[in-house]
Amino acid sequence: MRKRMLILLAALAILATPAAAEKGQKSDWELGAYGGIGFPDDYDIANPQDGWLYGARFGYFFSDHWSLEGSIQDFNSRTDFDPSLGIGNVDIGLRSYRLNVLYNFLPGHSFRWFLTAGLGREFTDSPFVNSHNIGRNLGAGARWYFGKYFGIRLDGRVVSIPYDKSQLDERQANMELAAGVLWSFGGAASAPAADSDGDGVSDRKDKCPDTPAGARVDERGCPIDTDGDGVPDGIDACPDSPRGSKVDAKGCPPDSDQDGVTDDKDACPGTPQGAPVDDKGCPRDSDGDGVFDHLDRCPDTPPDAKVDSSGCPIPEAPPAPPEPPKMFNAVLEGVNFATNSSRLTADSMQILDKVADTLKEWPDVKVEIGGHTDSQGNDASNLKLSGARAESVRKYLVSKGVDGSRLTAKGYGETVPIADNGTAAGRAQNRRVELKTIP
Repeated sequence: MRKRMLILLAALAILATPAAAEKGQKSDWELGAYGGIGFPDDYDIANPQDGWLYGARFGYFFSDHWSLEGSIQDFNSRTDFDPSLGIGNVDIGLRSYRLNVLYNFLPGHSFRWFLTAGLGREFTDSPFVNSHNIGRNLGAGARWYFGKYFGIRLDGRVVSIPYDKSQLDERQANMELAAGVLWSFGGAASAPAADSDGDGVSDRKDKCPDTPAGARVDERGCPIDTDGDGVPDGIDACPDSPRGSKVDAKGCPPDSDQDGVTDDKDACPGTPQGAPVDDKGCPRDSDGDGVFDHLDRCPDTPPDAKVDSSGCPIPEAPPAPPEPPKMFNAVLEGVNFATNSSRLTADSMQILDKVADTLKEWPDVKVEIGGHTDSQGNDASNLKLSGARAESVRKYLVSKGVDGSRLTAKGYGETVPIADNGTAAGRAQNRRVELKTIP
């Protein structure tokens, strides 16, 4: 029973799905015949077989959406009861006389679906039950018209029938699926409704019968004008015009200087003909030199450049050559050597790497590398050691890609102190390597 209920509900969902359809015809009356299949109740004690049903119906539409329908139907099936009941296999016949109310969707379209509910006299004829009771039914379906008067119709419904307790203490619940043909007729409604202005609203309902072609209308057939500019939606090329603005026949605000920006948004309404403009309607100045693009003979002027009336740069005196970095005339702080040796420490090499990079950026600069010692030790030894240390720095810079012809190494020994050799701090300052630019 549950499986059959799911099958029926799925079928009803398919039947009740709205479809896009063109306009069809509405009729006052409907006559139809149909056939289908029924799924009888199993009463929880039997194994009923699906049976065929057939019938006829006659309906009347008293509004666009509501209709009343009467039908007569026969349904026959065979039921296999549990052998323990001693009933055996029996044929069951059901005849129904029903009156249903239908709510019809999509009136005036060739495809229309509906929901229905109704009551009926349900006659049951079988070897063990003969009864007639008032049954209730709920369902859904769809009509599909072909031409003015004829179409097909699909129905699905659930029927609930109570039984007399003296015969069977049970409520019968059957399910039905049917397909048939229909014939619509009666009155002027069976013919297409006249629509003189072609807006989709028939003349008898159209409150604005002279709607312009292409205009969107409401349910009364009157034009919709969202922006209130007097040009209906659908033919309004500018449907978002500001309220109260003047518009042309297309519904767009005018553009007096024809620069592509309408007057209501144009901050520069007197733009010369043909001049490129921005979104405010003002002439463009791409390079920001104060001369508009359409007059600018040098449209790629660098920012902040002084230009003449044609937008071209005014020649300026050549700038003074840049001065070399300060490190080219300074003590190389942190460049140290092993005691009484010209071997550079690891930390010194990291500092000299930066010096080499800077020297390569200034290929025209020449420098002297001067080595200095404190006053301790032999003068001659100090002079030799300072020269070796200066040369060690030179060789390292050359190894890092600096042109050796730009570098001169010279040892000064203890002859050029910059602090008091009488103190440890002073002697530390005097042990140094200096760079200075040379011609």
